[in-house]
Amino acid sequence: MTHTRTPPRRRSPRLRSPQDLVAGLLLSAIALGGLWLARDWAAGSLALMQAGFFPRLICALLLAMGLATMLRGLTADGPPAQGWAWRPSVAITVAVVAFAALLDRLGLVLAILALIGIGGLAGRPLRPGPLTALWATLATGCIAIFSWGLGLPLQIWP
Repeated sequence: MTHTRTPPRRRSPRLRSPQDLVAGLLLSAIALGGLWLARDWAAGSLALMQAGFFPRLICALLLAMGLATMLRGLTADGPPAQGWAWRPSVAITVAVVAFAALLDRLGLVLAILALIGIGGLAGRPLRPGPLTALWATLATGCIAIFSWGLGLPLQIWP
């Protein structure tokens, strides 16, 4: 009589922090998408950087953070995955797209106003005083850095 011995079952790694795993997957997906979008841009070198160098560097760092976060999801205890917060996600995305679409048409100052106004829908609304202070500080800082400091030919007003 032959006795066949079944091999011991391998235990799959226990998912200890689903929230970290999901966050790591999201970061990695964004990074891979960015690397794919920048695939045709010349990167150059550290001595002579070209248009694709910085986006690739940022995406590589984001991918490393995503992989580390996924690894932590498999090795460290953490909270379970929760539902998706759609309102902040949509508001921030629409705010950034609106800023990009309005920058050439309305100028930097009004595009920043739209960015802050739409982005403010992502959370609790700000009172008019802090909202105005945020807008004025951000607009002044962007004009100082990008227009005066870097000399970029940005339209400030319509």
